[in-house]
Amino acid sequence: MNSDRVDEIAALREQKKLDRQAEVEAREAKEAEEAKSHKANMERIAKKMAKIAAGKSTVVEEAPVEEPVVEEVIEEPVVEKPVVKPKPVPKKKAAVKKPTAKAKGKSRGRPKGSTNKK
Repeated sequence: MNSDRVDEIAALREQKKLDRQAEVEAREAKEAEEAKSHKANMERIAKKMAKIAAGKSTVVEEAPVEEPVVEEVIEEPVVEKPVVKPKPVPKKKAAVKKPTAKAKGKSRGRPKGSTNKK
């Protein structure tokens, strides 16, 4: 019985080692991908900075667009009938319950006015 438990513990330790190794490899792959992305971003920024230093504008200027003339349309006013909402029916109020007297619990300790002192 004891040897089975030792074998199980050894198997769990081996599995933990494999899990940690896989976790390290996944983290390294993620860091490498982030570094690659960061490098590409820095190269793009460097190109923009070089253009700015050369005096070229990075923003493309758009040609002014002429707005078409809009003809005004005269509409006749439409008379709408006001919507009549039905009056809400008042809700009945629940009967108010009178508070009942609470039952006095058993007193604890020595009663007041007691003279049996030691």
